[in-house]
Amino acid sequence: MYLLTAATALEMECFLARAGSLDKVTPLVTGVGVVETATRLTRFLASTENCYQGVVNIGIGGAYIDGHGPRAELLDICLAQREVLGDLGVCLGDSIEPLMGEGLLFQDQFALDGELLARARKVLLERNIPCRVGTFVTVQCVSGSEQRGRLLADCHDGLCENMEGAAAARVCAEFSLPLLELRAVSNLVEDRDRSSWKIKEAASRSGEAAAIIVTALESS
Repeated sequence: MYLLTAATALEMECFLARAGSLDKVTPLVTGVGVVETATRLTRFLASTENCYQGVVNIGIGGAYIDGHGPRAELLDICLAQREVLGDLGVCLGDSIEPLMGEGLLFQDQFALDGELLARARKVLLERNIPCRVGTFVTVQCVSGSEQRGRLLADCHDGLCENMEGAAAARVCAEFSLPLLELRAVSNLVEDRDRSSWKIKEAASRSGEAAAIIVTALESS
């Protein structure tokens, strides 16, 4: 049995519309941002009697246009190999320095489950659905300028950004649960221009890809 999480009702509804009846999948809308995600996911996992094989976190994200590898384009499917808390630190305008000091307790980088990632990628490729794999950057504030996007992409070798993934990764690590994270690109991280965004289309793409993957995981 898998727990499938999404930040918003729209993202979840797009998954459920594609998935149909899946007996071994529990949907959970966590809310937007790291605080809501960490709180609601922790509360759910601490209170459930179900035994989950893993968590699948889905949704939309913004793709960096100046990463070190091939960049993702609008509506591309992206899978996370690693999650980082991108803006936890000291922001100096043109750089972000990590927090340093005796007694500071935090974790800001998370390697996601390699086996789940490989299985998901294989399922998508078998369906001729291309995907990008790389580092996802979790932010507190959506990047509203190309300059900030380039800064985060360069600092973390980031593929795309979101607002929940690192929180889900931290909670899953605490509960010893493997995590798969999937995002469809709704916008490029550039100077803010909402007219070019494709939120509904990306949510639909994310839901479709997630339904394909989870159906395969459920039957394996």
